[in-house]
Amino acid sequence: MGDLTEWRIFQGNREQHNAIEDLPDPPNWRKFSNIDKSAVARGKIDAHWQKFQEIDKENTRNQERGKNFRIQTEQHSDVVDAVNAALYLRRPLLVTGKPGSGKTSLAYAVAYELKLGPVLLWPITARSTLQEGLYRYDAIARLQDAQLADKDSNNSQNIGEYIQLNSVGTAFLPSNFPRVLLIDEIDKSDINLPNDLLNLFEEGEFEIPELARLSKKLSDQKVTVRTALTLVRHREIQL
Repeated sequence: MGDLTEWRIFQGNREQHNAIEDLPDPPNWRKFSNIDKSAVARGKIDAHWQKFQEIDKENTRNQERGKNFRIQTEQHSDVVDAVNAALYLRRPLLVTGKPGSGKTSLAYAVAYELKLGPVLLWPITARSTLQEGLYRYDAIARLQDAQLADKDSNNSQNIGEYIQLNSVGTAFLPSNFPRVLLIDEIDKSDINLPNDLLNLFEEGEFEIPELARLSKKLSDQKVTVRTALTLVRHREIQL
C-alpha cells in the first residue's frame, strides 16, 4: 500500500519547498472566465509574483511567525489534510479552535512553507462590511482634487488614484499560485457577512461600481489602482 501522504502539497513541517508548482489545475467548476491569458498579461503576473516574494522576504516578523509554527502531524494530520484539500479544490478553509491554539499562525505557516508571498490579512470587527474587505474608494479626496483641478481637465481618467484594493480584493487578482487570505475572527462579524463572503467565493468575481460606471463611457479605458500591498503599487484593470 502506497504512502497516503504523497498527495500533500503542504506538509506542516516548517521546511520551505517548491511543491506548490506541482499543484494541479483547479476543478472545472472553480475555473473562472475573463482572465487575460496573453503573453503580455502573463509577463505582468510573473513580475508581480516576484515582487510578492521580495516583499515577503523583507517582512522578517511574518517569516518568523510562519517558520516557528509547526503542526504535530501525528496528532493533527486532519488539519494538514484539510489545508491540502482546500488547495486542490481552491476552496476557503474555516479554522476553529480555542484562543491561542494557532488558528492565525496556520495561515502564516502555509504561506511560509509554500512560498506564497505575504499573507493578506483582514481583521474582522462588528462593523466590518464586504466592501471594506474588497476595496476602498476615497470619494472625498477625489472631490477635493476636482475642485482644485482645471475645469477643462478630464478628472474621470484619474479615478484609479482614489481606489485601493484591500485584502480580499487583492486576493482575487490573477496570480501564479493561490494567495493566502486570512479573514481573522470572523465570529465577531455582522450576521450577514459570512453569507456575503460565501457568495463572493462561489462566484469568483466582484464589481467596483465606480469603475463600472466609467466603463460605460470609456470602454477602452485602462485604470490603474493600488493594492493591499503598498509596495506593489499598481495594477492595470481592463474595463
